[in-house]
Amino acid sequence: MRTSRLVSLMIALVAAIIWVVSTYANASNSWDPLNFVLRIAAGAVTIAAAAEWLVLSVRESRRERLRDGRTTGVHAGGSRRRARRGVRPVPGPEPAQAPAVPSPEPAPPRPEPVVPRPEQVAPSPEPVVSSPTAAVRRSAGSGTVADKLLSVLGRRRSPAQDLAVVAAGGAVLVVAYLMERKVRRVVVRVGLDAASVASLESVLGAAPHRVFGTQQPSRGLFERSAYTQVEGASRSGAWSIAVPTADVDLLRYVLARADEVR
Repeated sequence: MRTSRLVSLMIALVAAIIWVVSTYANASNSWDPLNFVLRIAAGAVTIAAAAEWLVLSVRESRRERLRDGRTTGVHAGGSRRRARRGVRPVPGPEPAQAPAVPSPEPAPPRPEPVVPRPEQVAPSPEPVVSSPTAAVRRSAGSGTVADKLLSVLGRRRSPAQDLAVVAAGGAVLVVAYLMERKVRRVVVRVGLDAASVASLESVLGAAPHRVFGTQQPSRGLFERSAYTQVEGASRSGAWSIAVPTADVDLLRYVLARADEVR
């Protein structure tokens, strides 16, 4: 999907350049059939390739949101039990019959006392457990295609805002790649709360964590120019993870204080 998006973008750029060059080549707008056909074809290819790139970008954004939910083990719409079992009423004890006293005349039958039955107790509804990532947004370096489009309007988050959120007790989601024998994409909850520390330890091992250095990623099917590979070790052993360059300082800050939360 990334290759198709790249090809569409390159076709749009080449067609746009051809259209601009052919337009300036006939600045006087004189009648030239070859120039006219070239301009019409370049414009049509530019529009079609740009539309295809936009559609592929929107599909990629939706797939990333679905993969995020599967990686963190969080499903926003989990199944819940709808039916509730009712409690059957327990029948009360039968009234004891008085012993019959012989009498010359038959005694009128006594009415049976009415014993109130226990009221049916309705089961209490189960508490609704909210998703741990329902109120957690992506970090500045892990924005989706929609977030990148919003950055044109000045609404994109900055690394300083992410650091302020974490320092205040919140958390953000960081899309990273574990540089193991086979590069694996993960979504880590980064923060100083218990859920965030558990997410970090599930990926990097038990705290404390030490960072040895950083380098440029050399492998993996992702945009390596926008990521920095962080090398370190934990109580479980050495680890290597590629995170967005904009989130490196945030990750260092959380790793340095993760042992304090435990």
